Amino acid sequence: MAVHAAMPGVAARPLALLAGAACVLALRHYPLGHGWPGLLFAILLPAYFLLLCWRPASWLFCVPALLPVLDLAPWTGWFFLEEIDLLLLLTVACGYWRLGGPAQGPAARLSPAARVCLLLCSLAWLVALLRGVLPLPHLDLNTWDNYLSPYNSLRLGKAWAWSMLLLPLLLRDADPPALRRYALPGMLAGLAMVSLFALWERAVFPGLSNLSSDYRITAPFSAMHTGGAALDGYLALSLPFAGLWLARARSRWQAALALLLLGLALHAAFTTFSRGLYAALAAAMLLAFWQTLRTAPGAARYPPGQPPVRKILLRLLLAGLGTVLLVYMFSLAGYRGLLAAVVLLAASFVLAARPLPWRLAPASLLCALCLQGLLAAWWPEGAGQQTAGWLKGPYFLFLLAAALLAGALWPGGKGPARLGLAMMAWTMLACNLAWIGWHWAGPPALLPAGLVVGLATLMLCNGRLRPPLWRLDRASLSIAGAAGILLLLAIPVSASYYATERFSTTAFDMQGRLRHWRQVLAMQPSDWGDRLFGMGFGSFPATYYWHNPQREVPASIAYAEEGGNLDNPRNRYVRLASPGYSAGYGELLRLLQRLPVQPATRYTLALDVRRTGPMPVLLVRLCQRQLLYAQGCVNVPLRLRPAPAGTQASTWQHYDVPFDSAWLGAGAWLLRPPVQLELAASGTATSSVLEVDNLSLRAPGGEELIANGRFTQANNYWFFSSDHHHLPWHIKSMALHLLVETGWCGALSMLALLAAAGQRLLRRAARGDPGALACAAALLGFLVVGLFDSLLDVPRIALLCYLMLLCALLQPVSSPPVESTPP
Repeated sequence: MAVHAAMPGVAARPLALLAGAACVLALRHYPLGHGWPGLLFAILLPAYFLLLCWRPASWLFCVPALLPVLDLAPWTGWFFLEEIDLLLLLTVACGYWRLGGPAQGPAARLSPAARVCLLLCSLAWLVALLRGVLPLPHLDLNTWDNYLSPYNSLRLGKAWAWSMLLLPLLLRDADPPALRRYALPGMLAGLAMVSLFALWERAVFPGLSNLSSDYRITAPFSAMHTGGAALDGYLALSLPFAGLWLARARSRWQAALALLLLGLALHAAFTTFSRGLYAALAAAMLLAFWQTLRTAPGAARYPPGQPPVRKILLRLLLAGLGTVLLVYMFSLAGYRGLLAAVVLLAASFVLAARPLPWRLAPASLLCALCLQGLLAAWWPEGAGQQTAGWLKGPYFLFLLAAALLAGALWPGGKGPARLGLAMMAWTMLACNLAWIGWHWAGPPALLPAGLVVGLATLMLCNGRLRPPLWRLDRASLSIAGAAGILLLLAIPVSASYYATERFSTTAFDMQGRLRHWRQVLAMQPSDWGDRLFGMGFGSFPATYYWHNPQREVPASIAYAEEGGNLDNPRNRYVRLASPGYSAGYGELLRLLQRLPVQPATRYTLALDVRRTGPMPVLLVRLCQRQLLYAQGCVNVPLRLRPAPAGTQASTWQHYDVPFDSAWLGAGAWLLRPPVQLELAASGTATSSVLEVDNLSLRAPGGEELIANGRFTQANNYWFFSSDHHHLPWHIKSMALHLLVETGWCGALSMLALLAAAGQRLLRRAARGDPGALACAAALLGFLVVGLFDSLLDVPRIALLCYLMLLCALLQPVSSPPVESTPP
């Protein structure tokens, strides 16, 4: 026993020292000097270290919270080794050092079947990693910054490596109370930050209410610079936990915050315009609904076909009828009519659960109609001048009626008089709903408004049913609030021009996806080794580049060096290759750097360019851009000259180009669109190359804005994007991605792991564990998104999925039997 207890110390503390040394070494080379994110990270890392020293289990909160948002690649240019890797190195160093201390009992354990599944997945991972990276190529400037590099295998393989390194810490810290105390708030914090980032991006670029634009958000996920579904996969994994928080809220403030988070997260999900994510959310909700019905308290008290089933069917019928009427209302009365209808139905939902004094109903109705008529007749129209929208008659009176109803129903007030006042306010709401519809769309909107009022009147009869369909408890209010938010977001988005266009092209896009999958299988070598063990992690981009059936040549960016001797260092520069496509055009690959540009300022761009022929041309511009889809660009008027007579065609030529920044950099601090410098090579059907060096952008005062403009540090501070053509970078199917890169061994072992985790989660959910149900719904949604996107080629998303699978496999440690003391 002494040897067994000493073994963790012998192995854990050297691993902790190794992880700490790796973290320090990485920080020595990490580019911290350009922009505020580097400074923020320099503060965050020591603070996290102190937090781990104080509360060792706090990594269960910090890792899921920071995993989606600690992504500074657009500023640093580093995407093989990322900020989250440094954070995880620090986590492993502190955690393993503690593991090597005095022995303590584990908080969780793994079943033998789970251990076998993890062993098989680890073996398949090791084989795929080695097949991807071997034979080891020599290190050069493009080793750690190019998807075509064999070392891309390490970038993709690190997710599983991190999960296995964190597994001992999970076994030590992740008992059910710790997961509820740390991991669940961490998931919610990460979801909140991603949702706020998505809200900011929508507000800054297309606009919150502009649903006709084809702009698709990327939030903080830099891995989407070549497309993919990182945001979709993350939202599928995290959104069910917002529902879990709402279901387990213990106070009205918790419920209100949970509803707010759910609204923000659903807004981010719907504005991705991702059909795969929509299907994932539907699948997760169906699973939750089905499992809730199985474990509902009433299901055990009544035989089949009795009141619970009837009540559920009536609720579904009422919800379906309300949804149809809201869609009808929105089609004619727009956002205002939809919002007014939702408020009226919500008021009816609350009012119908109160003991209404029906004997006062005629008097309340008459008083409300009289007051409504007087206010509507006397309301000033503001002739000849612009009036704020909410000050217009129907909107102001609707708000007044809503405030009156809220005051009448405010907790603490009881009695027939208060309820009579509430019925009066409800009548005014109904009248103003019809007025809003007429004001917005004229007489055609009166029919849907009348139907909504009829449904709301029908809902008021809930209290006269025995038993009623719903009661005014926290669970009913949470479900109703979530349903209202869902409809308020889903109806406008689904009816928008861009969403309609996306759904109309589903069949065509599916044909393109199937064609891509057939091409991927055709590019896979036919020998038994590649079929059984895969081509290796991260091998697909290089395979597509060299072996795609269309003989396309995707655009590329590489760093090179030349010359040099003992006295002078070698000169480094960037090489931009234009795409070569049979159609004569293709998606450009844009070299990017974020710049602090001021509006209406005269700048001077200086650079050296070298090319061997008339093509390609160099496109240089400054654009408002988050990651994809540039807007509001200012073109730099650069026109490349032919080589001077008598000189070699490959001679460097210097250019100085003044230009005005115009509107770039304008706006309030929080709503100011980021500005990025873009360089791209554009040619003809044949791929061609040009080279750029000594890039400089100076303000009138001589201040240099570009970092690493001489490319002496290769890709430091430089990032790139492919805005539209993403097939050269992604297989676009998680199952096919596993099959191609890890072979049948990797795919089947991962399937076994998913089956083991899913079976355990469903078994726990059937026993009434809401956390297990949320985790099962999250993994199901992730798999649905993965039907059409290769999510595991984004390391941080793959790591989150693996950690969730490990948490699903954990079992509580059985307490040792109590030994009886001898008499």
